[in-house]
Amino acid sequence: MIKTIDQAFDNHPVTMLLIDPATGEIKAANQAASEYYGYSKNKLVTMRIQQINVLSPEAIAAERELVRKENRNYFIFRHRLSNGSIRTVKVSSAPVSVEPGKQLLFSLITDINNLRSAEDNLWHYQNRLEEMVDQQMARLHAKEFFIYSLLGVTILSLISTAITLGYLLYRRRQSAQKIYQEKERLNDIIWGTHAGTWAWEIVSGRIHINDRWAEMLGYTRDELEPLSLDLWMDLAHPEDIEQTNAKIAYCLAHQGHAYENEVRMRHKLGDWVWVLDRGRIAAWDESGNPLKMCGTRQDISQEKKVSLQLEHMALYDQLTNLANRTLFYNHLKKTLANAPHDPSQFAVMFIDLDGFKQVNDQHGHHIGDDLLIEVATRLQNAIRHSDTCARMGGDEFAVLLYHIEEMASVSIIAEHILTNLRLPFDLGLDQPIHISCSIGISLYPENSKNGKGLVQQADNAMYEAKKSGKNSYVFAR
Repeated sequence: MIKTIDQAFDNHPVTMLLIDPATGEIKAANQAASEYYGYSKNKLVTMRIQQINVLSPEAIAAERELVRKENRNYFIFRHRLSNGSIRTVKVSSAPVSVEPGKQLLFSLITDINNLRSAEDNLWHYQNRLEEMVDQQMARLHAKEFFIYSLLGVTILSLISTAITLGYLLYRRRQSAQKIYQEKERLNDIIWGTHAGTWAWEIVSGRIHINDRWAEMLGYTRDELEPLSLDLWMDLAHPEDIEQTNAKIAYCLAHQGHAYENEVRMRHKLGDWVWVLDRGRIAAWDESGNPLKMCGTRQDISQEKKVSLQLEHMALYDQLTNLANRTLFYNHLKKTLANAPHDPSQFAVMFIDLDGFKQVNDQHGHHIGDDLLIEVATRLQNAIRHSDTCARMGGDEFAVLLYHIEEMASVSIIAEHILTNLRLPFDLGLDQPIHISCSIGISLYPENSKNGKGLVQQADNAMYEAKKSGKNSYVFAR
């Protein structure tokens, strides 16, 4: 199984690094990372991430603070390749346990250098376009005023008037041509990035979009227009609306701040599409109130899918699909943090299989793996849907039981687990396999008020259960 995971890591087309968060040492790199950075994998594992990330410690700290404020799950860094070139990258990381008490950062690196450059150009040309229009119109009005005043005072001849009007028409055509060229250049940039664009008129509520914005959701632009903020929110996933409203409100209140948001949008066929919206305020009234907000939209569904797969790999057992040790302790930590506000108790169960080693020795590890998969299913069937069941390693499992009103309910669940695991396991052999388990149970706050103590007390109680003849459960004293 470990070999399969290693192969999946090494052969995955996305750039991946395994980093020690305490020292920055690169502990593992896949082939995609070697090809991207231009170093061999052997060279990468002798380096620290500080040799690649060119941001200063102050800049990194500022980016971490920005991530916290914007509630993002990724960082934007600048990485140097072996040839000396510097690229803008998006780094998504998740903690993964490699051994008890030792965590590494499982990092997914995506090159967004061209996207950032194109989007910066997009804003540049939008601003230049608006400034050009204002400047040209101001110049034309000034010249018209001057010429018409001159006509009124000096009564120019018809020939002079014709020459003047011709000049004005020429200048208008020249300005229109420049504006057209800027629009064409802007359209080329948008086409090259395959980006959707939007412009929100804040006072009227109307939203103008391009064809690509609509195509991401399976519509034509005619089907969605006139687009309003209400329709925009109707298309958004209900769980993402509160976050979206908060980020828009923050941007409007802090007008120099850019808007950036990852949100799920409902496709015309009914499924959900992950998109990245980026924008900023583009126009204000005389009092400084925002009038218009413009931005771009990118389809990030594939990138999000890979990110979620990596997150699942980091937090779930690859054999049984149960929560792993890292996720179990995360849930335990959150439960402890909420305990002062919850009058009910909670319990920790530590479970060890009786007779599992003999199954592996007699029938091989493939049968042992099949047995562990079936055990995981029976454990989940024996507990409540709201509880957490995790594989801690080998044939050891743990259960976190929430909202316990009385000890008797814990005993009932323990009895269900014992009964379910005593039933024969039909794994395609000549004879069914029979095993049992030993269970240790600790209660909060009677046995301990911290996570490590609760697990240790449950582990000690489990060994007491084994000493007493196995196939039983014991409460911690």
